[in-house]
Amino acid sequence: MVSTVAETLLGELLEKITQLEQENIREIVDPSSFMKITNHFMEALQSLVLEGNFSDQQEEIMFFKTVKPKFRSLQIYYLTLQEIILRKPSGCKKILVKFYTDEIRKICVFRCTNQQLINYYHSGATDMDALLFLRKVEVHPHWLLRPRLERDERFSTPADYLVAKFIATEKIQTFLCAELAKLEFHNPTENFNGGKKEYRWTGEAINLVELAYGLYYTGEINNGNAGIAEIVRLFETTFNIAIGKPSRRFAEIKQRKRLSKTKYLDQMKTAIDKRIDDDDEFVPRPNFR
Repeated sequence: MVSTVAETLLGELLEKITQLEQENIREIVDPSSFMKITNHFMEALQSLVLEGNFSDQQEEIMFFKTVKPKFRSLQIYYLTLQEIILRKPSGCKKILVKFYTDEIRKICVFRCTNQQLINYYHSGATDMDALLFLRKVEVHPHWLLRPRLERDERFSTPADYLVAKFIATEKIQTFLCAELAKLEFHNPTENFNGGKKEYRWTGEAINLVELAYGLYYTGEINNGNAGIAEIVRLFETTFNIAIGKPSRRFAEIKQRKRLSKTKYLDQMKTAIDKRIDDDDEFVPRPNFR
């Protein structure tokens, strides 16, 4: 019962975040609105757990191993994002590169410190679950260096916070790498001197929307954790093009009557198939002279 309601809450949270991302398509200038939403849903999740009961230990383990970290990771992500934006120095490219690189280094230190937990989590193993993801556990694995407990032990296990944090660090690192990429490819001095080549999308913007949604729904970027707004922002930055709100552009695609809903993706497939067929048909003639 608890897990079912929690999954419903998660769907509502992700929908709210998607709406906000579409309203802030260019960049997240102030993450406070995202934090307000995630805090609200975390409070709702905590009330659900404190007022309800898990059917058995397995449901409790799965909740603290997979469900709660999805909520908490978003909360950590937006809080960290706000801290990074507030601490971001003003200055030249060199200063900013050092700042973002130092932030990435902090993430690497965290991952190294908790590498055994990360390996365990990604391995799909379950033999340590009872020590890591059940409440009121007094003994935990020796390699769990820094067990983190919430203020309310009824809503906390030795490892769920750490799992949430390393999920969040993946999104944070994506943000930091994107900022570094902006500095690298949009440095006016380098472009003026011809040191870097700019790439511009010269086709229709709606074609990029098809590609963005294709990547989003197949979950090929960051293990499916990249939002549609993030992917669109990446395309806008990389190809120097304004796409607009993803939801509105996607509505244009859905409203197509005569054209295929996936017109551009179909064209890509046809072009690739043609090239493969042409290569297969080419047979060099032997020289008998």
